[in-house]
Amino acid sequence: MKLKATYETEVYTSQGGYLAIRQTNSCMGEEQTILLSPEQAKLVVQGINQHLKDESWWWGVTSAEE
Repeated sequence: MKLKATYETEVYTSQGGYLAIRQTNSCMGEEQTILLSPEQAKLVVQGINQHLKDESWWWGVTSAEE
């Protein structure tokens, strides 16, 4: 899955079974990858679901399409 955002983001499952989130900084061209274990990924999903219940935190986020 690729997400359209300020930084191009790729999400995939690594060979080791980790959820990998990769972004390339458009200014510096540096690539960063975050690996989450299945347990960590579940906690992130729970946190995201909590955030989505109250979208007021979105006010500081600007869309790349705006």
